[in-house]
Amino acid sequence: MTRTSRFAAPSLWLVFLLALAFVLPFQGSRHLWGTDEGRYSAVAVEMLDSGDWLVPHRHPEHEHLSKPPLTYWSLAASMEAFGRNTWALRLPGALAFALTIACVFSMGKRIAPERPWWPPLVAAGTAMSFLAANVISTDALLCAFETLGMAGYVLAWRGEDERTARRGAWLLGLGFGLAFLTKGPPGLLPLIAGIWFWARNRKDFRANPFTWATLIVWAPIALGWFLAIVWNHPDRLHYFLGYETYGRIFTKEADRHPQWYGWIVAYGPVALVGALPWTLIVAWDAWRRRGQSQPVLDAAGDDAQRKASRFLLLWLLVSLAVFCVSRSRLVLYVLPLLVPFALWAALRLRHWRPGVVGKTMLAAWFVALIAVKATLPLAHSRALIGKDSFLLSQAITQQAPAPVREVVFVDETALYGIRVYLDIPVLRVDYDETTKPNVDMSLPQALAQHRKDRLWLVHKHTADKFAREVAHAGGTARPVMAYVNFRGFVVDYGAAAAQSGQATPLPRSPQ
Repeated sequence: MTRTSRFAAPSLWLVFLLALAFVLPFQGSRHLWGTDEGRYSAVAVEMLDSGDWLVPHRHPEHEHLSKPPLTYWSLAASMEAFGRNTWALRLPGALAFALTIACVFSMGKRIAPERPWWPPLVAAGTAMSFLAANVISTDALLCAFETLGMAGYVLAWRGEDERTARRGAWLLGLGFGLAFLTKGPPGLLPLIAGIWFWARNRKDFRANPFTWATLIVWAPIALGWFLAIVWNHPDRLHYFLGYETYGRIFTKEADRHPQWYGWIVAYGPVALVGALPWTLIVAWDAWRRRGQSQPVLDAAGDDAQRKASRFLLLWLLVSLAVFCVSRSRLVLYVLPLLVPFALWAALRLRHWRPGVVGKTMLAAWFVALIAVKATLPLAHSRALIGKDSFLLSQAITQQAPAPVREVVFVDETALYGIRVYLDIPVLRVDYDETTKPNVDMSLPQALAQHRKDRLWLVHKHTADKFAREVAHAGGTARPVMAYVNFRGFVVDYGAAAAQSGQATPLPRSPQ
């Protein structure tokens, strides 16, 4: 074993543990916000309750196949080990962050070997990377696995020796197999730049990163679950290829900033805020070196470093172009792109030696990131209160008559976190028939089931419409609760509906 390889393993583990120690404080202090955090958590709870880890369900009677299951598996496993709480639900994101930083260190040793600690420091201190680890979603895991795969790619390119470099193909297959099992085809996006760069610079690679070994590792991990689902439900193939792939890329069905300027709205904040402080530091460094003969955008240095800079820019810009062209756009989609940005920024800044003031400001920035995370639970503006699953669950417990065995959101974005806090299923219905995959059924279908233990939640502006629809179905909508913009009803049927008196006044809604 060489001196380099003896040093590599403990260094990777040290970086991993330091990153984990940095990201874990206050990791579970925030409630479940919005529909996405609640939905991922609810699917994981359904896995634990049903024992069905193959087919994800957001409701005991309704499948949820919009994403492959690896994120749900990680959440369910964490809850199984540490209990059904927000800390356990956010632990996979913290582990993904630490894995990402360790993989950046691995790449940094080979791309910027004179200062290998600089790339992981940049990656860990990027605002969006750190704060995204506190969000329950697929994106932190996807970022980690894509980075793992690209670490294998860089290993094949610049491994210490040929034997070490050949391991890169296996690592590449493992990383991108897990990425595909996390989010499907988008998980392969960095390979566009990787294949392009390899095809033009084959002589520089110590080993081929794309071999049969890569495919042998990648295929069963990436395709096994999809094949199992399609084998049992052949119609799901059209759903995966149609709505989830073609629909999200080329149509506005997902309704996530599909306008021509949507990429500015979705990804502009990342450039302005998410990549801080390094965008400002790189700009300052470019201004400081403006009188030098080298171009500002050149990473400077020898040919190997110039090629590394071109590769990182290719990885960053090609992937960003695909995200901009796609009609489905959300801020966290570009989270994995902060990895090539961090590596590129570290190359640009590798000659910078911060003085006492610079080191103090960097230390203060890392402390500020933890402070922002610590204050997030206090960020209860009116908008956030309406998206807080825990506070809504408290309102249901305090105001709704018992027993409530199911909560139904009518033509409203569902807060699925109720499934975690109250341990009752959450259903989403629309007033009319719909083919939306995130809507379980129409309101007439739900009313026809005559379930008396349901709490129906509607927007305050559509409460009258809901009452008319219930009356048309032969029932009576009895108001029982109010929470911000939500109004809660119990529906009486048959004799109970006939005996229902005047509507009781609603409790005071929290402001």
